[in-house]
Amino acid sequence: MPCRLGQRRGWHGAAVRASLLWVLVAALPEAASALQDESSARLCVADATTLCLNEDRFRVVAHWETPDGRAGTGEAVELTGDTGYFWFFSENNVEVVIKVLNGCAIGDGAYWVFIGGLTDVRVEVEVEDVEAGESRTYLNEAGTLFKPVTDTEAFSTCD
Repeated sequence: MPCRLGQRRGWHGAAVRASLLWVLVAALPEAASALQDESSARLCVADATTLCLNEDRFRVVAHWETPDGRAGTGEAVELTGDTGYFWFFSENNVEVVIKVLNGCAIGDGAYWVFIGGLTDVRVEVEVEDVEAGESRTYLNEAGTLFKPVTDTEAFSTCD
């Protein structure tokens, strides 16, 4: 007797469905692991030397070097969700202040980076949009008073 549309007959349909279910269940741990790896790669994790700004979308690290060769990574301190600072030699001595703002609704739309320095040592400030996978590095050469950064086109990665 022929099957009507939507009607299932016999045990073999159930066996095929059960086999497919087992294949899917077996693949779930690998798929879940891949999704976890992908999502964790797009997260900023703050620590002693890393600022996470603008809803943890931007990862910021500052590296410094003195003329006599001493070097290190700045100690990060968050002030607000968009703003933080780094100290190099003493926690009582702020060296670099940074804020990353969402300027997406203004003009051509971009995330803005503003940096102010209170130092003349060599400083590299790395800012990474972890969601978009883009980064920019801002450099102040040793012996030069830190020039303010007002980059209103830093990341054209608005959603």
